[in-house]
Order: sequence, then C-alpha cells, then structure tokens
Amino acid sequence: MITRRHFLGTLGTTVAGLGATQVFGAETAKDNIRLGMMLQAASAAELHKNAKAIAAAGFDTIQLTFFFPPTADELKSLAGALKELKLKTVAFGTYFNLFRPGDTGFMRSSIATMKLVAAHAELFDCRQFVTWSASYSPQFRGADPRNQTPEAVAQLHRAIREVVLPVLEPIGGRVAFEPTFRHVVGTLELAKEVFAPFPANRIGLLLDPPNFISPALYPKREEEMRRLFRELGDRIHLGHFKDIKINATGDSVDYPGPGGGEMNYPLLISEIRKLHRPLPCIIEHIKPEPAELSKTKAWVETELSRSNS
Repeated sequence: MITRRHFLGTLGTTVAGLGATQVFGAETAKDNIRLGMMLQAASAAELHKNAKAIAAAGFDTIQLTFFFPPTADELKSLAGALKELKLKTVAFGTYFNLFRPGDTGFMRSSIATMKLVAAHAELFDCRQFVTWSASYSPQFRGADPRNQTPEAVAQLHRAIREVVLPVLEPIGGRVAFEPTFRHVVGTLELAKEVFAPFPANRIGLLLDPPNFISPALYPKREEEMRRLFRELGDRIHLGHFKDIKINATGDSVDYPGPGGGEMNYPLLISEIRKLHRPLPCIIEHIKPEPAELSKTKAWVETELSRSNS
C-alpha cells in the first residue's frame, strides 16, 4: 500500500477541544494532513462496491456519506466491511437542510439519517458529522435572499440547539457545516455569526474554500482563502480537497476534482499546515474508478510532497 499522510504530534494531540485519539484515531507522523477519499453512494450495495475500489487504490481514510436512508442492518454490515478493508471513517456525511430537517428532497438525506447513524456511530469509532447549514429554498442550489439575513442566523441557531445538538451531545459527537455561498453558512461573516454561540468542539466548519466563492468573488478567491484561515481557522474540523473554475462567461463556477481547476493548492496546503493540528482532508468530486482514484491520489500526494520540500 502507498504510504499515507498521517497525523502530526503525539497521541495526545488535541483537535479543537477534542483529543485526536478520540475523534480520528491514534497515529503519528510528520504531517498534520491525513489524506482520504469520499465514500458516497445512493445504496448500501454501491457503498460496498466503492469502498473496495477506494481501498484498492491505497486509501485508508474516508468520509462516509449517505445519499439514501440506511437501515440498522446495513450500517452494521458496512462497518464490518470497512474494518476488513482497513478503511477508517473520520466523518459521516448526512446532508440535509436544517430549515427542513425532515425533507429528503434537498440531498436524499434527513435528520432521521443522522439520528440512525449517530445511534450506530460506535461501530465505526467515529463521532464527527458533516451536513449543510440551512436554506429557505427547498432546492439545494436555489438562491433565496433571506438566507443572508439576521433572521436566518437566528433561526439556524435555534435549529442547531433543537435539532442537531440533541442528536450529537449524547454520543459526544460534533458537526461541521459544509458551506456554500447560497446557504446561510455562505459567507465568512455569516459563518462567524452562526458559530459564535457554540463551542468549537461541537459546532465547526468543513474546510472547503471553493464553496464560499460566488462568481463575483472568483477573482478574490485566494484572498478569501487566506481570510478563511485567519478568521475561522479554530473552527475547522476537517477538509475537502476539490478544485474550482469559472465558466467562459463568468456567471457560474464549477467544482472539478483536485487538479482540474485553478485553485492554489500550495497556498491551501500551506495554510492547513499552519494549523499545527491533525486534519483529515477528503478528496471528492471524482469517480470511484481505479484509474481516476489512482491518478488523483498521486496528484495530491505530489502537491503535498512539493509543499514539504
């Protein structure tokens, strides 16, 4: 198996108030970046298939994302399969709209999925969750100006207290909100307002710089990335590795896999290393096919090695 990037520091290194050994497992190495792959699918059978491909490509770390409501038996079977494949789950992706927690139309998940996965989290030795924040629009990509208002922030505060924390607090879990510029956690300013009342060891940010970048912000994407780390670095729970590019007319942004766009990876890697704490970084937006997995993994590892030199 190709050598992976592992954790920096000792077994007792802490991550935003939670021990690294508690959340991510005990590993030591020269780098604080632990590279992993997104394991996602719309069925349990597809998750098993994709997990085998990911392990065969040399990964040992995953974010496990459900685009369907799993059953308890499916979760037990999957936990066993991942253990056999030596794939460590560092986060569960249970993506839904916190303003409509029971609606599966947003991304085929709901609060019910989070509840069931939380009840079986011990099987995976993982208590980190990832979800979207919230949107008044019932469509994931729908724009609604109300999302950028004080009322939206206040409603999201209530939803975190009344919907998310009651699920995660009993298991000592935490959630990282994945941003997107159309949602409430869509700008750095709004993200800071959303996080302010909550401890970082419960409520944090999924590091995904491209998701903050609207077409209007595209020319300033590197400045925004620096500002993200400067102003929200203490809230980062884990990261996603993908890319960003704007279309020819400048009115839409796309998010290919790593190396497929114009994101400044040396800058991103440098800023992550300045955190001086372990951070799983999950490759996404590529197909779980052997050639593409191996090619993308090699590209990212080259960038990590180059930044180390």
